[in-house]
Amino acid sequence: MLTPKERAVLLSVLDRCGDKSSCLVPPASLLPKRGTITADRLNDILKALEYDGYIDVILSDRHGETVYCITLLAKAKGFRRERIQSERYLAGRILVAIISALITFAVGRLLYLIIK
Repeated sequence: MLTPKERAVLLSVLDRCGDKSSCLVPPASLLPKRGTITADRLNDILKALEYDGYIDVILSDRHGETVYCITLLAKAKGFRRERIQSERYLAGRILVAIISALITFAVGRLLYLIIK
């Protein structure tokens, strides 16, 4: 299970790589827009994602600027699909709960009218 910060970094990596399986990414572009992750913490998060088998990270130098060479592994490629499926499952469970509540209310009102 990923932490919210790891999830945010993984989503930004997936956005930067697009359909490609690897990409060169400067560290500044991986930081979330809210600014809750520092550059030092970003390195720790990338190492954790690498350890968990989502990505493979190599530190590189391009024109004097440090960049990450990130290769997406199978687990990272399936992350978006897994997230969409979990959101659909949650929406289905909420819909079932609402329908059950409405049916319970209708049966209760019907019994109230019959017994009254």
